[in-house]
Amino acid sequence: MLDGEIDVEGMTSKLMLVSGVLWTAVLGLGIAGHWFIALLVSVFLFHPWFVIGASSNGTISTKLLVYPLGIWTGLQLSAFVLTEYYSNAFAGGSPEFLITGMHPSFAAVYWLYWVGGFMTVTLAYGIYFRTHFLPDEEWDRFLKEVEQVNTESETQDVDESMEVSSQ
Repeated sequence: MLDGEIDVEGMTSKLMLVSGVLWTAVLGLGIAGHWFIALLVSVFLFHPWFVIGASSNGTISTKLLVYPLGIWTGLQLSAFVLTEYYSNAFAGGSPEFLITGMHPSFAAVYWLYWVGGFMTVTLAYGIYFRTHFLPDEEWDRFLKEVEQVNTESETQDVDESMEVSSQ
């Protein structure tokens, strides 16, 4: 199941449109005073850009949708839900405990959203880089393309210098 690939070749425009709709929803919800729902919706703003950026040759591995994207989404949503919970639980007062020296609502954001999100994406990059982000075939194709551009550039430079010297 996780060894599959999803074809996203013709979906770039649709994914960009989804991103715009999500931004509009976040803005509208925030203006309407529904900041917490807007915060939860904002977690999904990353998804279209992740799919576009992590695809290779028009496909994306389903593994990447589970880890890091699924784990990252779970961490972000958990951080915001815990922040809301602890903010309401200790509204107007101070908690009797701290988590690593921080108010529990901020600790959730710090540890889950910031550190957890950063570590998830960083580890995924290290684990999946050669397999999904830049496979060997893709790197070899890129090197051939650079070599071809350099060769064409050198040929063009020689032709131009011959034109100048003959005038």
